Order: sequence, then C-alpha cells, then structure tokens
Amino acid sequence: MERPHGITRRTTLGWLGALAVGSAAASGCEGPSAKSTSAIGDYNLTHWVADRGDSYLVGHRGVGDVFPEHSMESYQAAVDWGAQAMEISVGITSDNVLVCLHDLTLDRTTTLTGNLRTTTYDAVRDGWLDIPRLGPAWQNKAKIPLFEDVLRTFGGRVILCVEAKDDRAHGPMMSMIAKYGLETSVMLKTYFKSKRIIEAKGAGLGVFAYFTTPAEMTVEAIRTVASKLSPGTDAIVVPNSGPGGYLAPELADAAMATGLPVWPYPLHRRSDVTHYKALGMPGAVTSNIGYLLARTKVDVTDQWATGAVVPGELTRDPYDDRFAVGWGKDGTILLGAQKTQHFLTLGNLGPITAPSYSVEFQASYATLPADPTANLTLAFGHQDDAYYEHHLAAGNGYHAILQADGQLGLYAHRKGKAAGTKLATKKTAAPFRGEWLSLRLEVTPTHLTWTRLDQSAKVPPKVIVIDRAYRGGYLHIGRGSTDGVLALRGLKVSTL
Repeated sequence: MERPHGITRRTTLGWLGALAVGSAAASGCEGPSAKSTSAIGDYNLTHWVADRGDSYLVGHRGVGDVFPEHSMESYQAAVDWGAQAMEISVGITSDNVLVCLHDLTLDRTTTLTGNLRTTTYDAVRDGWLDIPRLGPAWQNKAKIPLFEDVLRTFGGRVILCVEAKDDRAHGPMMSMIAKYGLETSVMLKTYFKSKRIIEAKGAGLGVFAYFTTPAEMTVEAIRTVASKLSPGTDAIVVPNSGPGGYLAPELADAAMATGLPVWPYPLHRRSDVTHYKALGMPGAVTSNIGYLLARTKVDVTDQWATGAVVPGELTRDPYDDRFAVGWGKDGTILLGAQKTQHFLTLGNLGPITAPSYSVEFQASYATLPADPTANLTLAFGHQDDAYYEHHLAAGNGYHAILQADGQLGLYAHRKGKAAGTKLATKKTAAPFRGEWLSLRLEVTPTHLTWTRLDQSAKVPPKVIVIDRAYRGGYLHIGRGSTDGVLALRGLKVSTL
C-alpha cells in the first residue's frame, strides 16, 4: 500500500502536535486540559485565502478514493500529500460523543449496523471502518475517529470545513471548536438552504455552502445563497455531475457570475481539474488529492498484490460500489460489473512519456461473455485521464482488443465518434473459461504491435500497424462487454 511521500512544514507540525497531545480522551465530549491546547496551530482562514492563489484543492473525506473515508489515516494522507484544507463530517453517539462519520447510520462504512445516534461510543469504538471497494488490505485497519482527536491533530494546521451531519451534534461541535480557539481556522460546511449560514456569518465564520444535485441549482437558488456569502471567506460548492459527466455550462456560469469562489466536488481525475479550471473555478474538492497534485509516484507495474486501491487507479465512479474491482488471490483483480462495461483507468502508471514502450499483462475469463465479438481491451495514447469505455466518444487514442472468439485487433478512436476505426485484425484461437491469456503491446514513434503470447506457435500471432497519431499519455484496461467476469494480473510498463 503506497504511503504519502514528501514532508511539508505543515505536515511536520501535524506530527509534532499529535505527539505532544497523545490520544484524546474518549469520555463523552470532554477534551484535554487547557494546558494541552498549546499544541494547536495558528494557521487560519485568512492565511489560507492569502496563500492559496488561483489553483487549490480541498480534501474530500480525507483521501476518500484510496483510504477509508473520515479516518485519521485518510486525513493524515491528505495533509501529507499537500492539503491545506479538508472537509470533516461530524456525528454524535447516544452518549453524546462526537465522532467523524459521513452517514447517520453505521451500515455503509463500518462493521457495525444501526443509527449512530442510538449507538453508544463504547460500541462504536469496538467497530472498524469497512469499505470493501478499497481492497482487503484495509480490513480491520482503521477506526472511527473522535472529532476531538481530529481537532487536536489538525486544528490550526489546515483549514477544517466542518459539518454536523446530525443537527444534534451542531452545538457540541461548535462548542468544541471554541474550546480549542479554532473559530478562525474552520469553515462551516452546510447545505445551501440551511439556517446555519446566517448564524455562521453572524459569528464571523467562513461558510462552505453546497448543493447536492444539479436539479437544485436554479438561478434563483444560486443568487439567494450568494447574497448571504462573502468572496473573501466563503465558497459555493457545486456537484460534479450532469450531461457528459460534468456540471452543465449554464449552471457553472450562473454560479461563477456571483463573484464568489466556486468549488466543484468530488473530483477524482486530473482531467476534471483541467475542465473546471478552464471555466474559471479556482478551487475544487477532491477525494484523490495526492494524485491530482502529482505528489504520488508513477508506477511501472500494477499494485494489485497489495490488496488496496492506489492513487490514480480509477473506476468509472470511485465512490460507486457497482464499479468496484473484485480482489482475487496472488495479485489478481476481477472486473465483473453487470449490465455495464467495466474499465479501470491506470492513472498510477501515467502519464507515459517514453517515445517507445511496451505494456504486458495476463487476462482470464472467469465467466465468458455471451457475445463472441465482445472483447477485453487495453486503451492507450490518451492525453488525459478522462474515463474510457467503448463507444463513449469522449477522447482520442487507440484500443487493442482480444475478442471472445479469439480475434486480435488494433483500432483508433476519436472524440465525437462512437465507433472506432479498424487498423488491423488477426484471427487466433478462442479463449476458454479459466485459461490465462498473455498479451503484449509495443509502441514506437511509428509502429503499434499487439501480440498474443500464450499461443504455442513458434511465431506468436500479432497485428502490426504504422500509425503516428497518438503517443504517450494514459492507459485504460477493461471488459468491453456488459456481462462476463474478466480477471487481470501481472501488468507492467517497460521502456523499449
């Protein structure tokens, strides 16, 4: 499992503060003595606004794409990778202990069940955060943190955008922030219709006012919330969803017309940041901050044997369990989503900059697709990490395929055209269920070569084309059918 690298001054302060105060007490909402509050930092909203410039990111659930959301491990990773601000969800137990959890219930993200507000802290403390899509390596590794621990570790070192998910937690949450003298180091995160906006502005707090769906974003609603906010301390936060996957231009324009900072959320891909930056949005809320800031390393092999998702390894929607990879043994993953294509963006292996390179991997059908022309695919030559699947018509590049009937093929695809352009094909033996296939792609400045290596022939079957249109960039791998289960292992990128 990859850990953050690169230690900033703020990260060092966080570690020192954590060591100084130790573990927070777990008794109700009680905190440490006033003596221990000296470890709290002095970084505040004024500092951040002055420092952040016109391109900045806010951590979403810490690093929710790759670490258990709202865990201390996830928050620490976000800070280690450069977060100057992150959003924090706060709930409350039946015995009035403040903890960090997104949902009102425990079912989705923990080993426990039921409502948080009817569960004692002792019971919460005995559970684990449990998000299977992140991989089996995270099983029984992260706990639900106390809000007080979060304040003592990160307060005054990064800006905390705090939200009480249960309204009963709001008063105790604000009292604890005041106890630590952190009023100038937090933003109140709240729904755009909330009465808390006026309260927060009256108390001199910054406000993170969010919309949850594009349908809510009428021009009137945008103007109404903007009238309550200030450009120097607040932000309008908008959903990253709509036609083509992005917020509709007219809604983005209406938000930008207010003159307030507008932050889309949650962003997962570098191409998402590029899109919204071009619209004039200076900030964004992301669940993959290390990858988006290029603070994570570029790998040359898959990391599937770690049993954990790594930064840049992206399904169609990293927060949606429908698209999660399955985890097999010995570094094998499974792409088995049904009634949809199932692709994985390999951002952790890109961008590839070498003029000549090869990609090798092994694949096997645990369940064959019903259509013999359905294929497994390696897409390459993409200049950004926008999601790829067949007939999406969203980008330029190539795709190398092996159909279920054994046909090898090289195709080009172009933005705006759903169908690919055939470059070359070759008939090979049809794969059978459970057989491991071995495939190799070679790219040079002039040639593309796609080879099947698991055949017994002295000369392995291959297709070769001369085409110079697209080079370098990002890789995608997946199953172009809407059924079947595809297993993958042993993927590596080599410079030729």
